[in-house]
Amino acid sequence: MLVREWKCTCPTETATEFIGYLNKTGVKDTQSIDGCCGYKIMRREVSPEVEIIFITLWKTLDQMKIYAGENLYKAVLYPEDYLYKITSDTEVKIYKIVAEGSAT
Repeated sequence: MLVREWKCTCPTETATEFIGYLNKTGVKDTQSIDGCCGYKIMRREVSPEVEIIFITLWKTLDQMKIYAGENLYKAVLYPEDYLYKITSDTEVKIYKIVAEGSAT
């Protein structure tokens, strides 16, 4: 299993709306691809901004390419991202899950 991690920051006043937009764009697009096994959106207050992290879980790199294109490490940005005044990482990180568990 692979994890693709993208981060951005945005002003506190646009964060909630941006997360809604992210659900309509990145979440919708990734979850429609066979081989994407889920996602998480995380939010952290870093006054005066908010850091947002979007991670997706994938079975293979080839399936991830359907979403990201040939350059897996290039961030996928959407036309209206600028409306939310985000500052986006231009590169993403990809991790291979080597162990996992849950609390009992």
